[in-house]
Amino acid sequence: MPDFVRIQVEDPSQIAEARRVARKQASHLGIAALQLEQIALVVTEAATNLLKHAGHGEILIRNVREQDTGGISAFEILVLDRGPGMADIDRCITDGYSTSSSPGQGLGAITRLSAESDLYSAKSKGTALLARWPQKSNTDTVPSHLRPLRVGVVNVCKPGQEVCGDSWGIEQSSGQALVLVADGLGHGVDAQTASLEAVRTLRAHPKQTPKGLLELVHLALRSTRGAAVAVAHIDLERGILQFAGVGNISAQIYSGPKASHHLFSLNGTAGHQIPSLQEITYGWPAGALLVLHSDGLSSSTGLDEYPRLAARDPSLMAGILYRDFSRHNDDSTVVVIKAAA
Repeated sequence: MPDFVRIQVEDPSQIAEARRVARKQASHLGIAALQLEQIALVVTEAATNLLKHAGHGEILIRNVREQDTGGISAFEILVLDRGPGMADIDRCITDGYSTSSSPGQGLGAITRLSAESDLYSAKSKGTALLARWPQKSNTDTVPSHLRPLRVGVVNVCKPGQEVCGDSWGIEQSSGQALVLVADGLGHGVDAQTASLEAVRTLRAHPKQTPKGLLELVHLALRSTRGAAVAVAHIDLERGILQFAGVGNISAQIYSGPKASHHLFSLNGTAGHQIPSLQEITYGWPAGALLVLHSDGLSSSTGLDEYPRLAARDPSLMAGILYRDFSRHNDDSTVVVIKAAA
């Protein structure tokens, strides 16, 4: 089963389907029966709210793997709509308040039943809701200083496809992280084969520089159809980010409400033809964010028009960028990285 499942909610008949899919997806993490019931209730309330307040929307269900967090798996739900938004979020999540004729238990129940949650709403842009249930790993939890960065991701296939041709991965150690995003050429299984090979190369060489890793990826992808690939290394102690990219993976550093750097990638395709690679060093100030995305999102993708969004959970940020900038005719991946609290 894929780590991401996308469910369109457009009529009441899809509420039960969303609940069924969420239960099935969560069961693959070995989640306890009580949490499975909580997840089913949250999905039911979320889907009902989508229809009631926005008319339609989308639910993204994700199994978060231990290797992407540094020791803790999780089950996540992103609920996205482009409805009227909320003028007073705090009031709307209070049990008993409603803007319609319902009892008003939806948002209050969702935040109460979720182990972690976050919410962002803007007038005329819509609402995005995150619900999460972290799960302890079978090994001791990795100390927070060894997993210094929080990561939010949306990674979904082109509508009508069964697999995603985009892949991503991250390797974290004390004060450092190496992250890769790959977009296999085209769509479907062959594109996925290429992008997953890039991630396997990252897993095998977690101490490489971005340029060195990209060179290894290029060699590993020669028997595939190739991919656009970007690699970033974040060093918190030195306050720098090193970057190397080939193809159309976009990347921006934010150190405030506006992007401070648009990271430079070369033309070419890893596995086929690439120019002499360059590795460029950028500043990584305290509180910085990194956003990487495939060309399944438009070139105008960014956080600039979302007041205070940079302070929210990175998964919520990734969901909003996907909702508002996805082309909906390609595989779509967006990765948001920020310092752990």
